Amino acid sequence: MLTRTYHSSVVGRSASIRRMRRRSQATTKLYCRTNGCTSFLELQPERGVAVCPICEYTLHLN
Repeated sequence: MLTRTYHSSVVGRSASIRRMRRRSQATTKLYCRTNGCTSFLELQPERGVAVCPICEYTLHLN
């Protein structure tokens, strides 16, 4: 059985690694940053926007 301290450190480390992966991928893909949504935005260059397929958040591109 895992101790509470060890378990907490493993869970915290896992969350940290996921966060780093999202940040590193954000340079190549647009990441939806709305609360609770964990997906990437789909580019629609003809409209000049990027849209989240799950929560429909829209980011206007310059």
